[in-house]
Amino acid sequence: MKQAIQIKENMYWVGVHDFNCRHFHGDIFPIEEGTTYNAYLIVDEQITLIDTVEEEFFDIMMERIRSVIGDQPIHNVICQHAEPDHSGGFVKFMQAYPDAHPYASNAGVGIMLKQYFKDYDYRKVKTGDTLNIGKNTLTFVEMPLIHWPDNMLTYVAQQKIVFSNDAFGQHICSYDMFDDAHGLDKCLDRAKNYYANIVMPYGTQVANKLKQIKDMNLEIDMIAPAHGVIWRTYIEEMLAAYEDFATFKSKDKVVIVYESVWKHTQQMAEALAEGIGRNGVCVKVFKYSMTSPALVMKELMDAKAILVGSGCYNNVMAIDISGFLEKLKSCKIKGKKALGFGSYGWFNGVTKEINARLESAGFTLLTDDVLSQNYTPSEEDLDKLMELGKQLAEEIKTM
Repeated sequence: MKQAIQIKENMYWVGVHDFNCRHFHGDIFPIEEGTTYNAYLIVDEQITLIDTVEEEFFDIMMERIRSVIGDQPIHNVICQHAEPDHSGGFVKFMQAYPDAHPYASNAGVGIMLKQYFKDYDYRKVKTGDTLNIGKNTLTFVEMPLIHWPDNMLTYVAQQKIVFSNDAFGQHICSYDMFDDAHGLDKCLDRAKNYYANIVMPYGTQVANKLKQIKDMNLEIDMIAPAHGVIWRTYIEEMLAAYEDFATFKSKDKVVIVYESVWKHTQQMAEALAEGIGRNGVCVKVFKYSMTSPALVMKELMDAKAILVGSGCYNNVMAIDISGFLEKLKSCKIKGKKALGFGSYGWFNGVTKEINARLESAGFTLLTDDVLSQNYTPSEEDLDKLMELGKQLAEEIKTM
């Protein structure tokens, strides 16, 4: 039988390890080592479950629950987020525990009804509402658009623990359930990756919610998210990192993303990178079709600028670059600069279109120059691009 893992007195992790998951939310977020779907059980006068798991893993969750409480009833289930990786097992749970009371935010109830159709006598909660379950009292805090309208967290003052759902999550799949087993660098890197690919568009909401939580003066010694490991040693560092993520805090760094068939645009990318990288600015260069989109988004988080390049294909840019620019627009990135570049044969319009779409996505152009190369760049052309890279590096260092 699968066993629950105790995380505090009378509190247990009853979630699932999905070791085979390599694409989270479809192809947009490739991950390395699988993930977890975290559900938590509080054993009190009223036994309470925090979230469920993906429907296909419901039986595993139930094994872990029964390893603690056997055939005892569960009185409450807290639905912090209606997304199926957290609520997919909810209907089966209610079939197993028909007398349990489900709690969700106002938006959460609306989404649960639209996903699962039946009204399970949901109890709506808002920020500041509480639920006493015996020795422990749960306090609810709404977190709209981090990253759905219905998200909320649950705080248990007596145990100084926050169940944060998607906030502060990461994809670490391990039976070592706490952050200190994995080290600060790995935990923050995975949290950054998760934020960049799931939460990034909602930076304003994250910054506001972090301030609100600070103003509430909550005593916290553990944060238990819905994915990955539980924070207990690196909480201060993680909260500071989230503030940086939310405000797009940047360093002297440039990300270059391009697509190229005959290597003309690739030569341009590498010449620009040479000029930038040899003049005191970190530069990351990615051929987009050969790179995990998740990696590009993570690297962009703390970069001051991005350069986007494409060759010309039947009078339009590469489809991968077009999709990438659309993704950038959806991320609502603030305070960064950008520039397009590319090569062409007989239609010189792609670079202007890239620049226009970068501006539409909220970026400020680094220069008014249109970096378009007709066929193969000569040594002189490449030298000019390296010199421009040097100039861009100097500008970036003053930003």
